[in-house]
Amino acid sequence: MRLVFFGASQRKKAFPLRLLLAVLLLLAFSREITTVARPVSRPGLPLSGKTIVIDPGHGGYDPGVVAHGVIEKDVVLAISLKLRGYLQGAGARVVMTRETDRDLLVLPAAGPKKRQDMRNRIIIINAAAPDLVVSVHANAISSTRWRGAQAFYRIDDGEARVLAEIIQEELARVLKNTDRQAKPGNFFVLNESSATGVLVETGFISNPDEARLLNDGRYQDRVAWAIYLGLLRYLGRTP
Repeated sequence: MRLVFFGASQRKKAFPLRLLLAVLLLLAFSREITTVARPVSRPGLPLSGKTIVIDPGHGGYDPGVVAHGVIEKDVVLAISLKLRGYLQGAGARVVMTRETDRDLLVLPAAGPKKRQDMRNRIIIINAAAPDLVVSVHANAISSTRWRGAQAFYRIDDGEARVLAEIIQEELARVLKNTDRQAKPGNFFVLNESSATGVLVETGFISNPDEARLLNDGRYQDRVAWAIYLGLLRYLGRTP
């Protein structure tokens, strides 16, 4: 057997780039991973023992929709933080893909930033091994006419459809301004997540009246409350 010893420079060359990127990824998401690993136990509450991931869309370099002076990334983060408060109050363990105005890029990327951001969200989601996932967004279209919050689900996930329909019922009941129905949708977060999940479009920023509502803290609270009630109803069902 021939033993080969590498000098310092050779070891540096031999160090796999993939391993370096993995280390950087772990460091970048250490806060989220710590949150996932931290045991939480609040017995006696309705969501005790449940883990829910909230994914506020966009953030950092990516503002999402911007219209009528309203920025999607700010609105959905505010709603998500309110939703987290309700869920934690009911005993759930809540993991968020972001808690501040940040994106999920590990390194400055010259290529497809959005794809890297989305894949890193999936890493956080799947590491949490959640019972449910809720991705929070706001809608937009070229016409200012359309409005209304709406829940979407992965077309081949029957449980996600049930969850989306329940959340849609609560959005209609609490907000009293949407007659939309839950629909299947082709969204990366839903397609790649290992858990049942929904994507909630909280309203149309392209509609000036709804944009004003979505930018109002009291209305954001109502949206969060409606989503929370939907999650509570779904998880409280008799199998």
